[in-house]
Amino acid sequence: MHSFFGKEISGPFTIPSGIVTTDVTVIERIANTVPEIGILTTKSIGLQPKTGNREPIIARYAPRTIINAVGLSNPGAIHFAQKLATIKIPKNKFLLISIFGGDENEFAQVAKILYKYADGFELNLSCPHSKRYGQVVGANYELAYKITRAVSALGKPTLVKISPSFQIETMIDGLLRAGANGFVAINTKGPQSFTHDNHPVLSNKVGSLSGRIIFNIGLDCVKRIRRLTDLPIIANAGISTASDIKKYKSAGANYFGIGTALTGLTTDEIRRYFYHLAFDLASNTNETSLILKKNIPMHYMKFRIKNKIQLATDMFVLEFNQGISIKPGQYVFVWIPEKGEKPFSVFDDRPMSLLIQNRGFFTIELSKLEAGDTVYIRGPYGNSPKVSKNTLLVGGGSGVAGLYLFAKRKKGMTAILGAKDKKHLYFEKFEKVCKKIYLTTDKGDFGKKGFITQYLDEILKESKPDYCLNCGPEPMVHAAIEKEKKALPQERIFSSIEYLTKCGIGLCGSCATSKGYRNCIDGTFLTPMQI
Repeated sequence: MHSFFGKEISGPFTIPSGIVTTDVTVIERIANTVPEIGILTTKSIGLQPKTGNREPIIARYAPRTIINAVGLSNPGAIHFAQKLATIKIPKNKFLLISIFGGDENEFAQVAKILYKYADGFELNLSCPHSKRYGQVVGANYELAYKITRAVSALGKPTLVKISPSFQIETMIDGLLRAGANGFVAINTKGPQSFTHDNHPVLSNKVGSLSGRIIFNIGLDCVKRIRRLTDLPIIANAGISTASDIKKYKSAGANYFGIGTALTGLTTDEIRRYFYHLAFDLASNTNETSLILKKNIPMHYMKFRIKNKIQLATDMFVLEFNQGISIKPGQYVFVWIPEKGEKPFSVFDDRPMSLLIQNRGFFTIELSKLEAGDTVYIRGPYGNSPKVSKNTLLVGGGSGVAGLYLFAKRKKGMTAILGAKDKKHLYFEKFEKVCKKIYLTTDKGDFGKKGFITQYLDEILKESKPDYCLNCGPEPMVHAAIEKEKKALPQERIFSSIEYLTKCGIGLCGSCATSKGYRNCIDGTFLTPMQI
């Protein structure tokens, strides 16, 4: 066992603020499945809700290095406290709540709201790409002193997250006098720009660097802090293997945060990663390196639109000038420089085709494109459930986009597809590859009148599928699952629901499900036990 501010904790590791454990459901799952993580660090929480930056928020800057500008998105202190009240965390975990604000009063207000749930606070005085918070606040050493004094006076352990841009010795001296109980070193490094084809990738224009590129910087900061104090230090920069941890231990760190190294890892892979990391430390082996993902598709590819098919005023198909290597159920991100980026299921792979419905700013921008225009694509991402030919495909609206490749690759499946009217029902390609197809429209202007789920019991009895694949609006999917569970084991039901997905590589955590899985990396096709 390990101890952190007098509390016995299950392990010396944490995941840094803003990575993976950003939603309370993911915090709870990690807390109960990864014993090596003894410190649970939340995303940075402010007084008011903050939506953060528009996508793209993340990109690969260099090998094993990420640049990001999430924008301190968070639900606000009151709502976050309400969410924390809904989860159960084991007693051998230390909940370190990261907080931010503009001055000492704002920091103190946030801390007071979250005080009941926190074992300690991390003061985010170092986010490098915010114009109002983080590094901008921390660079004012007098203000940093006041903030630290205000929060530490509340009585909970208070750790300050340090920026490599600070004058370490000067700042640490003031923070120690203010009552800091420990330090987190370091935050990401920035601000830094990043371009592709001469276009700034991040919507924020600038972001901050994490991963291997800042390893030596973090190591130096830990050494400098250790010369000034014997208080606990959590090392955060560029760690991926046991040898990295040993170097940080020699520099003076006590606890260790792993973030960017988790890029692309599913929830189960994260569990195995930390297990092997602890094993490597104890046995002087290097098994952890075998789990790290080395070929995550984050590069952008230019695609030209060959054809645009307008199905309805708010729905269209984009066919591109080339194909894409992709598995059924996977998705890609589409990026229009200066406009944004969003994920889309790939309807067809040869040529690559996307079925798109106007829902907001970015899809409206896509709808303005015509044949000959170009976009950038990154991916593919997500899983591809292994199913048999005897599978029932259940799709609603633009959700049918996630199902066609299954039908195309294993001809002879059965499908039930629905939409609000004929114009929104894109089914013609399914007819060519499916054994049988059922069609419904809400208005009844084509196929049977009503919702898909009205006819599902009857179709399940008739088709007797070995598997079910659902894709569509969340209410439809949940209603379908309830009916399918009566006919099939839950592990043979896979569903894709549209969660907010910003990164695609499992880091930002915006797509968390109610069971603590990250839809972008564990899905998008998940079993009922994961949704």
